[in-house]
Amino acid sequence: MATTQKTTLKPFDLVIIILTVGSAIAYSLIKGQFELLGTVALMMGVTGTVLSAKRSIWNFLFGAVNVSLYAIIAYKTSNYGQAGLNALYYLPMQFIGWWAWSHRKAEGEKSKVKSRSMTTGQMLLAIVGTALGTLVLWYVLSHYTDASQPLKDSFVTTVFIVGQILMTLAFWQQWFFWLAGNILNVVLWAVVMAEGEMLGGLMLIKYSMYTINSINGILIWRKSSEG
Repeated sequence: MATTQKTTLKPFDLVIIILTVGSAIAYSLIKGQFELLGTVALMMGVTGTVLSAKRSIWNFLFGAVNVSLYAIIAYKTSNYGQAGLNALYYLPMQFIGWWAWSHRKAEGEKSKVKSRSMTTGQMLLAIVGTALGTLVLWYVLSHYTDASQPLKDSFVTTVFIVGQILMTLAFWQQWFFWLAGNILNVVLWAVVMAEGEMLGGLMLIKYSMYTINSINGILIWRKSSEG
């Protein structure tokens, strides 16, 4: 009989969470103010992505809270592509993802999904789709809105849309898309922080942790797809 494996946090996961908490506290002390919305979004987001890397279905619970708050944050800082992405796409996808993963659980694991691998054709389609989506959204944002960083916003928005689809379908290659978007988001929020926006620093911490965790996700999910 197969034994059920629980989702437990490893030392790496705890380091990510502790670094997040410590960085948020240090940043708030340096700035001399506390930003509740950004801090809660930061903690929900990092916890959710740690659980996602561990293939835990519970990541969608934290994700629903995170994307709701992040939509507000992105809108307040004129990153309209990401605001719309989170409110209109990510939020409903949390529930769709929960449903999809609940029907693709790994054998003997109560709350973990079994990952799979994309074909070369599927990977090329995802890359081309990301490129085309970025160009279309960049044109819209640069011509019809006052978006502060239209090209970066467009790429991050598009690559995360593709990443979420691949995540819902449980392809391990999703993590390459998350990694690319997270790295660029570090740049995007560093610019916002440099402009004096308190939320910028908190989001910079968040996406720095996301970037580190994306590498962990690649390793864990690839191993699962080969099992």
